[in-house]
Amino acid sequence: MTSKPRNGISIGIDEAGRGCVIGPLVVAVVAANAADRRWFWSKDVRDSKLVPAHRRDALADAIKQRCWFQIKVSMPPAIDEAVRDRTRTLNGLELEQMAECLRDAMDAFGDRETYALVDAPSINAQGFRKKLFVASGWADMDRLRAEHHADTRNRTVGAASLVAKAERERLIAALKQDLGLDFGCGYCHDAKTIAHLKTVAPDAPHVRWTWATTKRVILPGGFTNDK
Repeated sequence: MTSKPRNGISIGIDEAGRGCVIGPLVVAVVAANAADRRWFWSKDVRDSKLVPAHRRDALADAIKQRCWFQIKVSMPPAIDEAVRDRTRTLNGLELEQMAECLRDAMDAFGDRETYALVDAPSINAQGFRKKLFVASGWADMDRLRAEHHADTRNRTVGAASLVAKAERERLIAALKQDLGLDFGCGYCHDAKTIAHLKTVAPDAPHVRWTWATTKRVILPGGFTNDK
C-alpha cells in the first residue's frame, strides 16, 4: 500500500465537535499537491488541538485560500437522529459525511493519482476503512487509508483538522450571538456548558439530547440533577 504520494494529490479528512454536547459536528476535507505539502511543513500545519486559537484560524484561512477543500456540517437534530438509530449511530453519520467528502474529491480530481487518509472515528479503523470504501465508491482501496490520530501524523489531515475546527468555532460563536449568551465551549467538561444545560428549553435545537450528559443534567419534567 502506498502511504505517501510523491507527485499525486493527497486527500485528508478530519472532524471537529464529535464529543461536544452543544453545537455541530463538522467534517472537513483538504486536498494538497506536492507544493502544498511542502507549504504545510514550512508553516507547521498540524492537528488543531496542538495549535493556539489565533494561529489556528489564520492557518485555516490560508489553507482554504491555497487548497481545494469542502466542509460538511451536521447540526444536533441530525446527530440525535443518527444516534437513536442503532443501525446507524454517530460513527455511521461520520461515515456518510466522509464518504460524501471522498465523492466530492473524486469529482474534483477525476483520474488524477489521488490518495486519501481519514482520521478514523471508529475503534476498528480497518473496518471503518472498508465501509468507507464501499460507501464512497472510491476508485482504489490501496489508495484509501483510515488511521487513529491521523491528524497528528499527517500534515494534510492536520490541515483538514484546522479547517474543521475553525469552522466549528465560527458556528459556535454565531450561535452564542444568536442566543445572546455564553455557554462556554460546548463540551461536557465546561462548567458554563453544564450551567446552560440546566436552563435550556427542552426542545432547544442547539443541544444534543441523546448525550448522556444531557440526560444526567436534565430530568423529565425539567428538573435538574446537580449530583
